Amino acid sequence: MAKKVMSITVDKGLFSEWKKYTDEMCINSSKLIEKLMKVHLENNRGES
Repeated sequence: MAKKVMSITVDKGLFSEWKKYTDEMCINSSKLIEKLMKVHLENNRGES
């Protein structure tokens, strides 16, 4: 069975937020990454 790999580039600020959330709350990492990416995309939507 082949494995699927997802590759993304994460800026330092987004990674810092991820670390802060994981330190403060015990959250499933997959859901946490999904939440942070949605917030990041929403915040940067108007900058393009």
